[in-house]
Amino acid sequence: MKLFEQLNRIALQQNEEGEFPTWLMTDIMTIADQPEHYADKVHLVKKLITQIGSFDAYAGAGCFNTSVSAETIKTTIQQIVTKQHSNNRGVENGL
Repeated sequence: MKLFEQLNRIALQQNEEGEFPTWLMTDIMTIADQPEHYADKVHLVKKLITQIGSFDAYAGAGCFNTSVSAETIKTTIQQIVTKQHSNNRGVENGL
């Protein structure tokens, strides 16, 4: 899926530029490398791509700042992963 390739590319690009938090990379790469697990979360993956592209280590420092913080990205990652895990539990429990 091209969307997950785009996620991979933008995360690597931001990471190479030096200020993107490396502690977010593991979860982002897990999502990017497993499109079959997150295909039903496309709207959140798109949101994550936009957020990564707008990342700024100093987000919120200005009055009209439209940049995104690491915490905002972390929240979106948790939404993607948490929903996936809750879906798996439902299947395991016969729901």
